[in-house]
Amino acid sequence: MLMDLDNTLVDRDAAFGGWAGRFIDELSGDMGDLEWLIGADAEGYAPREWLAGAIKERFGLPDGLERLVERLLFEHVEQIEAVVGVPELLGDLAARGVGRVIVTNGTERQQRRKLAVTGLGELVDAVVISESVGCKKPDPRIFRLALGGVDPGDAWMIGDDPDADVRGGTGVGMRTGWVDRGRSWVGDLPPTVSGRTAPESIAAALAQVNES
Repeated sequence: MLMDLDNTLVDRDAAFGGWAGRFIDELSGDMGDLEWLIGADAEGYAPREWLAGAIKERFGLPDGLERLVERLLFEHVEQIEAVVGVPELLGDLAARGVGRVIVTNGTERQQRRKLAVTGLGELVDAVVISESVGCKKPDPRIFRLALGGVDPGDAWMIGDDPDADVRGGTGVGMRTGWVDRGRSWVGDLPPTVSGRTAPESIAAALAQVNES
């Protein structure tokens, strides 16, 4: 079972939102500034260099871009937590003999730190990080690397991003579980199963496997 990390196994947005609130207070900003920052962050998909430049421009900060990028990348990571039920779920998958691989876009240093802070790195068989392998979801190559020779038809991709996780996984022949977080699916190539959280989505995937 291949699994995304941010906003799937860990609550990245909650950690970033908490940090963003403290950061805006530090700058004597207001709620409008906080809403702007969270929107501009785009759930972590906005390039950090671009976001750092936008922050400097909005607040007239003297900080260099490198320092702001560093803060954006790492300060919220120390508060990141695993989604409720995820550690227990990974243990249950191990007991069932299910291979567990995290496939995540991001930098090696940041993503490894998230795994260390949450302890999730010790609960999976392997971790594939886009920076390290030179390609990122939804590129088919990263999924094939993560599969390690396993037939895609025998594997699942679980994640919250419709394109990177669901359509990307579908594109290489895997069944998919969408962590919808209360959203409705829009467009083609819908997931095989879905659930509000990673545990719910994975439970739905296991139920389908048991039925087949």
